[in-house]
Amino acid sequence: MTSTSTDEETTLAALEAAKAGLNVLTKASITEIRSFARPPKVCETVFEGIGILFQPSKTKFEWSDAKSLMNDHFLSRLLEFDINNISDMTLARLEVLLNRDECQLDRVKSTSLACYGICMWLRGIVAYGKIRQHLEQQKQIQT
Repeated sequence: MTSTSTDEETTLAALEAAKAGLNVLTKASITEIRSFARPPKVCETVFEGIGILFQPSKTKFEWSDAKSLMNDHFLSRLLEFDINNISDMTLARLEVLLNRDECQLDRVKSTSLACYGICMWLRGIVAYGKIRQHLEQQKQIQT
């Protein structure tokens, strides 16, 4: 097995892990989260991650912004999100957010299964992005 095929397999595994996180999401679970007037801090923080991806130029992502994203097309927007065009800065911001206490998976899962799925998706995107960055650096070194 070559290094290239191993790298491709690792990249694909990270991509699949990201998508698998969304398997727990249903329209009902999204509606439930959207109905929160004041969400648990864990949910708010997970959705800050969504804000970082969908509105990267925004410095402060409010719950009202999150609610406006959670429309009928929210799940399909997550599934179709172009993870190959995420800037390094956006990935770094997302990684910092996911390292916060309120984004630890056990804490998120005990608060909301839907937010847990989204958090898993966000973590998969970061893993995929880091692998992609590493592969790009390797290519530059070889050329």
